[in-house]
Parts: sequence; C-alpha cells; structure tokens
Amino acid sequence: MTSAVTEMTKSTTTHYRAIYDEVIANEPRYNQAENSPGFQVVVRNSESLKMLLGRTLDVGCGVGFVVGHLTNPMYQLHPFGVDISDEAIKRARQRLSFIPHVNARLQVIEDQTLPFEDDFFSLVTCFDVLEHLDLDEIDATLAEISRVLRPSGLFIGSASCRKAGMIDKFGDNLHRTVRSPDWWIERTQPDRAEYEGTEMQITMWKRKDVEGAEPLFPAADEVKTLFSPVADQPKRNDPPKPETSAQAIDSKASQPPVDVTDPHNSAQLYQEIYEQHQWYGNAHEDRCPGVRLIPEYQEWIQSRVLDLGCGRGHTVEKLRELGFEADGIDQIQIHPDMQVGDISKPLNDMERYNSVTCIDCIEHLYEEQVIGLFDNMKRVERQAFSIHNGPSNDTGQELHVNRLDFTEWHRLISQHFDIAAALKIHDQQMLYLTKRKAGEV
Repeated sequence: MTSAVTEMTKSTTTHYRAIYDEVIANEPRYNQAENSPGFQVVVRNSESLKMLLGRTLDVGCGVGFVVGHLTNPMYQLHPFGVDISDEAIKRARQRLSFIPHVNARLQVIEDQTLPFEDDFFSLVTCFDVLEHLDLDEIDATLAEISRVLRPSGLFIGSASCRKAGMIDKFGDNLHRTVRSPDWWIERTQPDRAEYEGTEMQITMWKRKDVEGAEPLFPAADEVKTLFSPVADQPKRNDPPKPETSAQAIDSKASQPPVDVTDPHNSAQLYQEIYEQHQWYGNAHEDRCPGVRLIPEYQEWIQSRVLDLGCGRGHTVEKLRELGFEADGIDQIQIHPDMQVGDISKPLNDMERYNSVTCIDCIEHLYEEQVIGLFDNMKRVERQAFSIHNGPSNDTGQELHVNRLDFTEWHRLISQHFDIAAALKIHDQQMLYLTKRKAGEV
C-alpha cells in the first residue's frame, strides 16, 4: 500500500511540475510582480512585517517576488522559498542572483512535504497556491505549514475564489479547488481575513498557538463546510435536466468555460444562465425580495422609472402594476419589451426619467462598472436599489464579483448620493433609497 501511495504522489507531482513549468515559461503575467496578489499583500503590510525577526518561507514562491522583497534591509528577515516547478525556481535564482546567499534558500520540492525542521520559521506565506491543489493536497500543505511554523509564528495565505481564466496542458482549469470565502475561513479558522470582491480573492492571517499544543489548522474531518464547491451547489427550483447523450457531454466538456471574471464575456455568460436556469432572476419564484418589496417603498419612487439591469423584466412589470410608467434596460434581451444596453456606460435620454431602480444587479459589476452605473443613476432625481453581498453559487458560477461588506458599500454610496434610507432585507441584502446630491446634474 505504501508503495502505491508513493507512486501516486510521484505521479501527481510530475503532473503539477509539467503544468507549472509550462505556465512559467509561456505566460508573461506569471513573471510580473504587478500580477501577483500575494506580493501586493506583502507590500501593503510592510510596516507590520518590519516587527518580525527570523526566517521566513514562501510556499509556492514562483519566480521569487515575495522572497526578493523580504530581503530588503528594512526587514530583519532571512527569506526562503520553495516551489514544485523547476522553471520557477530557475527563474527566481536568476532574478535574485545579485542577493548574497539567497539562491541556496530557493528549493524545488517534490510534493507537499517541506524540507525543514519543526518550528523553523517565524513567518510562512502561501499566496495563490492552495486553489491550484486538490483537497487532500490542501490539507497536507496546511499541515506542513503548521509543522514548520514556530509557536507564535505568523501565517499569511491567500486563495482565489473563482475559476482561473486559463486551462492547463491537460485540459483542466488551473484552479482545481474553487470554494467560497466562507469555506476557506472554515478550513483555516484565521485570526483575520479580508475578501477582495473584484478579484474574488481572500487573504488570511493566523498566528500559531504559543503553547503549540494545538495544530495551526483544524483537521479535515473536524471542518464544517458552509458551502459546497461551486459546481456541486444544489440548483434550487431548477427543473430536472433530461438525460444527456455521451456525445453531448463530450461536446460540452470540450468547450472552455465562460470566464465570469472577464467583463467582455458577461453578456454571453448571462445569456446562458438565463436560458439554462428558468428560476434565475425570477421574482415569481420568491427569489427577488427587492422586487416583492416594491409596494413597501413605492412612495419613494416617482414616475417615470427606468430599471437598470432589468433581467426578466419583473421589476418593470411590478412597477407598471402599481401605476408607474416604467422601462427596463439590460445587456441582453430576455424580455421582448426591454431595451438592450450597457448600464455601466453613459445612457441616452436619462432626462426622461425621475427615478431609477436597480435590483440585485450591482454586486455583479466590477468596481469601475459600478462607478459608471452610479454616474447614470445620478442623472435622475431618485434611486432605489438593492445589493446582495453573499455568494451566488446556485448556477455553477460565482456571479457576485463585487462582495464588499455593507460598511464599504455605505461609504461608497454616500460619496455619490444622499442616502434617505438603508433598509436591511436580510443579513446579506440591503435596500438603499437615495437621491441625487444637491448641485449635481
């Protein structure tokens, strides 16, 4: 049995090494510091890291951006780096060859086992690595990090919560384990965590128990999973799918997935979502409380109304039932009576409207798109919009690309509008009634 496990581990290692040797060799962005979220985390936290002393380890160091930065004399640190890719370590050594002794501290590893003694490091970082591993390898990596980190030592790690925009040489997505921020928090139980909604990136900080009696991370069988993997989420109210032929399955598998993180693909993505999931955006199935609650806040709205991101048109239909003149616009035409357009770009004829609504749409937009949307909304007197900041996993895609906490949303909204009311729909959804700031046209 041991021999079989060893052979399987060797096979997996060879598989990963082939993938990332090719990625490092052929993808320029993996060789540019500005494309490294982990490097940016270290730079942003430079003042805190200056207080640390001793050895540091960057697990999955790539071409050595973090290792190189921590050799700066402003730190009192001795950085090491490991990676499974020969190509990555070769390039890291070339980049950092001018720094004394650093090349000897850059090593290729054969598997998740770290070639260091127990309690060896004051700081261990692991940026944008864990999501590239299978589940058992994530657990093994976290266990090794716990082992080599000294009591009271600090772990800083990050993981992407979305599919990668790249397919590896074996036809798989580079991100093998796509999970929600909540799942990563449950897995690592950090002392502190930050989620960057635009990039869908979670960063976690955790200090190892000073007593050293407890492992840094909980055992896998002790972890309570709050959210299943994206692909395994139950499809609420989704009718059963008919059996699919093997030919159809093969055809679908051969097509690359639509990358939700690319705004240029969003129209295609949502066209597919609406067609495949009849419950999606369907207020008649009790999925859109912002629509159902319109009678509760209708006194704030003034006719004529434009619904931005109208989807199936249910907000417009509800407004018309209540006697409002109402139109809707979306990037795709699901409802034949609605306009088609990009709500994050300047819209024509906004002066025709006295109010705008935007129900459960803003969280689907990137930061720059939100600003464009707000610029359109400010061109009318009153606004009513809801925001959901929880995960959206029901469709097999994480569609909420901008999951700010509501403190941040409130701050951003206050910059653009006068807030008349902020109403809690539930723990992950707020409704805002706002008006144009005085003096803005």
